[in-house]
Amino acid sequence: MTAIVQNLRTPIVLPVAGAITVGLFLLMRDLIAVPMVERVQEVDTPRFVINDVPEEIVPDVRVTLVDIPAVEPPPPAARLVIETALPTDIGEGITYVLPPVDPVEVTTTEGLVPIDRSPVPIVRIEPVYPAIEASRGNSGSCTVMFDITPQGTTTNIRPMACDSRGFEQATLNAVSRWRYNPQVENGQPILFRGATTRLDFRLDG
Repeated sequence: MTAIVQNLRTPIVLPVAGAITVGLFLLMRDLIAVPMVERVQEVDTPRFVINDVPEEIVPDVRVTLVDIPAVEPPPPAARLVIETALPTDIGEGITYVLPPVDPVEVTTTEGLVPIDRSPVPIVRIEPVYPAIEASRGNSGSCTVMFDITPQGTTTNIRPMACDSRGFEQATLNAVSRWRYNPQVENGQPILFRGATTRLDFRLDG
């Protein structure tokens, strides 16, 4: 009985086993199957050339020319007219101090008698009123000391007492242009030291 059952099972099992084997084979084939890869067309790679020597670059410099209008030149500076004055024209308010005149000794010697004399002013330049002091309505005075050369010019002018820097400078400028008959001693002009003068600055009105 057992032999009969085994004989019947074998024809049934073999087809089933074969079907299972074929199915497993097909399944394994599908798992390991590689999809088709499309071939990529080769493209020429561009070539780059590197130049180690830099090229000279000329900068683009654009200059815009602008017409500058002509400018009229300034008018010429006004010339300073300096008037001279004789000692008799010295106005009021100006004090001039000179040493006393020594008496002249007259001898009985023959020929010319040498005459000694003190300096005598012959040209006096009026000072210019300082503009800054005039604009402020200031009045004042300035006393200076100076020497008189044998040629009659003033030198070594020294301010003694001045109310402002402006009055001092105006006095120095004026006295520096004064001229004298120099002091004479034994018939010869000599240097006179220590002459003093005071200039007063007053606004009219």
